[in-house]
Amino acid sequence: MSFSVVGFAAINEDRIRYVDYEVKESEVLSRESPGELENDEKAFLGGSVVNTLVGLAKFGFSVAALGKLGNDETGNRGENKLKNYGIEFFGTRDLQFNSSVARIEVGSNKQRKITIYPGSNDRIEWDDVNLYLDLIRSSNLFHSSTFACAYSMSSLKTQIKLAEESNKMSLSFGMLYCDLFEKEPLLIKNLLKATDILILNEEEIERLANENYEEAARSLIRKFKIEVIAVTLGDKGSYVVGRTEEHFIESRPVNVIDTTGAGDAYSAGFLAAYLRGKKLSICGMWGNRNAESCIGTKGAVDYQKPEKLS
Repeated sequence: MSFSVVGFAAINEDRIRYVDYEVKESEVLSRESPGELENDEKAFLGGSVVNTLVGLAKFGFSVAALGKLGNDETGNRGENKLKNYGIEFFGTRDLQFNSSVARIEVGSNKQRKITIYPGSNDRIEWDDVNLYLDLIRSSNLFHSSTFACAYSMSSLKTQIKLAEESNKMSLSFGMLYCDLFEKEPLLIKNLLKATDILILNEEEIERLANENYEEAARSLIRKFKIEVIAVTLGDKGSYVVGRTEEHFIESRPVNVIDTTGAGDAYSAGFLAAYLRGKKLSICGMWGNRNAESCIGTKGAVDYQKPEKLS
């Protein structure tokens, strides 16, 4: 069995609550068990890699998720939802820790307050996944993102080993790894060395490289031999740079309902075009359009794939 894309995933249940007051954009970690789903919350399949895999499935690619779920009702819901979205799950069930949950409050100002309980996602050992190396080696793309690393570095260390086994690695780099770069620089550097396609936002790349996003992208490509970097710029669009070219791709006006998963939708659109051999400028345009579709609806995965893409 082989897949176009295999994702190494922090698989979350996103519990989203829409409130009638403004919230400040933030993301924090919690060691406390999140408990049961509350009445005013709606449960969505979540996690950056999972969101991107759903998007790639919408574009017609065969996709699989490699990860760890808790042996709980949240894990059962997660595995069922993965199947419903066309994602094959490979991995293990954690008998000690619950599945990961992200509690998300979306305010009237469209900003999000996110509290993450990492649970089983933070404890993926090499022995949990090394049986599935052939899946990664036979895929066209291995895609991954950040782990919380609140309890241990095991998931990150496993991620690096898997990346080194892959044919082509894409990484959605989040603020959690910007924080970790200050504490564990060698691990993050090793991950970047194994990365072919790096996708991140303006704030993340400027913090990672301590330069403006254009200079930062060029610097990271030179330093880590990365093939392509895509930088999302919010309502300004995105910036895509390769070893011999760079492009600004403007966004279009859109009625913003919920920004949850916008970056992951961008990754799905960008990677879908890349896997089909499109030019980098077209890859950026596909990313923009897919993100625009995502922010025009609630949640991170229930949007419609944009039509009429060149």
